[in-house]
Amino acid sequence: MFHLTMLILPPVLAWIIHIFLRSAQLNGRKKAVFFLFYLVLVNSATFAVSYIRGVRDLRFEDMTLTYKIKYLCMGCTWALILPFFVGIFVDGRGNRQGVKRGVRKFLYDIRNYTRYAVSSARADLRAEVSNAYLDWLWWLIEPVCMMLIYAVMFGVVFHASERYFPVFIFIGLTMWNFFSRCVTSSVNLIRSNRSIITKIYMPKFILLLSRMLVCGFKMMISFGVVGVMMVVFRVRATGSIVYMLPILVVLFLFTFGICNIFMHYGVYVNDLSYIVGIVLTMLMYLTGVFYNVAKRIPEPFGELMEKYNPVAFLISSARGVLLYGQAPDWALLGMWLLVSFVLIVLGVATIYRNENAYVKVI
Repeated sequence: MFHLTMLILPPVLAWIIHIFLRSAQLNGRKKAVFFLFYLVLVNSATFAVSYIRGVRDLRFEDMTLTYKIKYLCMGCTWALILPFFVGIFVDGRGNRQGVKRGVRKFLYDIRNYTRYAVSSARADLRAEVSNAYLDWLWWLIEPVCMMLIYAVMFGVVFHASERYFPVFIFIGLTMWNFFSRCVTSSVNLIRSNRSIITKIYMPKFILLLSRMLVCGFKMMISFGVVGVMMVVFRVRATGSIVYMLPILVVLFLFTFGICNIFMHYGVYVNDLSYIVGIVLTMLMYLTGVFYNVAKRIPEPFGELMEKYNPVAFLISSARGVLLYGQAPDWALLGMWLLVSFVLIVLGVATIYRNENAYVKVI
């Protein structure tokens, strides 16, 4: 049964994405043809990756559970990526022209509305601490206090053994807080900006970009604290610190793609914010914010969760870069960069397609 799932589930995912991306309706025969096409294409790509990584004789009956899950995860990753290339290069000239128009519109909106996003982010930051006695110091105090609580809980009570444990936790908290705050706020973002949306036209993802700039500014302040803590705990700095830039870029792009999708469905599903809150709480403990996922979770699931949970992978990579002088896994980082672009295309295309309907719903 699991062998059948490995072969069928990724092509089904790719097929669904392809149908979603099609601007015109597909008849039953074309849908069947494209399903068979993806059945061959996705599995061929997954076999090719296995062959490149040294697996010359791939037999399902000899596969371990670990490799079966890896095969399924790799197939699902190809399923997210391949429909976009198929749509551009196989599915006709019309799609290529549509992609070009969509990209030009997106770049035009980014160029013309970025100044508004920055100004709005500044205003939100000022308003957030305008009535607080300690002003912007709360952006430092809150994460530091949370770090101390978790450091005592996991370091003393649960006897965590990771080197530079307080810094270890603070890096995880800093990146997780950026991701979770962006996702949480994105669900109700369009509804909460009803007064703007109903009066003037604005690309809806600009509202998300403004919110992400607020969360990103706080994240950068927290990383400044990380730098101070590295000095205090005598962490040896190496040239690998420069690898933090691509890690943070992938984190920002992945979060932007995910949040666009949640922002769209948040307009129509009022209960989505409750669901997202529960899921984020569960993910926080599965992402390794307070511990090393690969070491603490039994094999084969620990290693798989660290690689195929993007936030866990990025947090682990950041810790390796800052604390232990390790370079990130460039192949996995490139894979998650591609997935991030796919999510951005899906999210922004959905927003563009439905933005006129939002006014009627909210």
